[in-house]
Amino acid sequence: MRLRPILVILILAALATVACGAPQEVSIGSGGKIGGAETPPETRVEPVDVAAVLARAEAGDTAGQRELALLYSRGQAVKLDQVEAARWMRAAADQGDAEAQHDLGLMYQNGLGVEQDEAEALVWLHKAADQGLAAAQFNLGLAYAQGRGAEQDFEQAASWYRAAAERGNGFAQHNLGVMYDTGDGVAQDYAEALVWYRKASERNVHQANFNIGVLYAEGRGVPQDRIEAVVWFTRSAWGGNEGADPAITHLFESMTAEEKKLAIERAKTEGQITDTPIDVFGEPLRDPAG
Repeated sequence: MRLRPILVILILAALATVACGAPQEVSIGSGGKIGGAETPPETRVEPVDVAAVLARAEAGDTAGQRELALLYSRGQAVKLDQVEAARWMRAAADQGDAEAQHDLGLMYQNGLGVEQDEAEALVWLHKAADQGLAAAQFNLGLAYAQGRGAEQDFEQAASWYRAAAERGNGFAQHNLGVMYDTGDGVAQDYAEALVWYRKASERNVHQANFNIGVLYAEGRGVPQDRIEAVVWFTRSAWGGNEGADPAITHLFESMTAEEKKLAIERAKTEGQITDTPIDVFGEPLRDPAG
């Protein structure tokens, strides 16, 4: 069975990162991390002086306009109203606010408060990306990779992923790694894929851990090392990636009892398993030879 790399396919909200998996509802301007990559600490929601925010917005303050748009988009301290959210987001975007331009792009892309228009979404994502906003660069790369708003263009996708990756965006680093892994938009280079996967892994992108495991399992860009692969798959499973379990099971079918024992020992110490009653296979960790 040939394992395939996982691609992060979700939309990245303005101040958030989104994990790979089934499509989720878009969260415009969310401040925490969404999905399985990392759970944000609980934060206390402070009371909002809506009148003060409105006064700033009406005076033309872009931060106030975007804040008011976010309040309407979340139904926080005001009645939920995506149309009003889009109106105030547009006001800030028209003044050149990069985060508002990005958020407005997502609203057009997903039909939130406006008629869905992927071509218009691309216009606003470009405006924000050109100002160096990494979230916009990531989403622009994603749009080109998926052919949303323009013809599918993997070279453009790779270019924008790289721009965001060089600014430290973990999901862009991961997707750029996938492009080197598959040879879409760039010359196929497994060693370069590993470089970007490792950068993404350092930012807790657990899909990157899985893809590193694939490279070690199949000896692509690195010497084949099934024990090392199990360690990386375990890290991915520990981060919530359900696809890692069958990958480990598949590897174990071709490993000796001694290899399995070493793999489990390393998984305990290096695979982020800090409490060992249950392993990623859903059963107690034990000596497979026992």
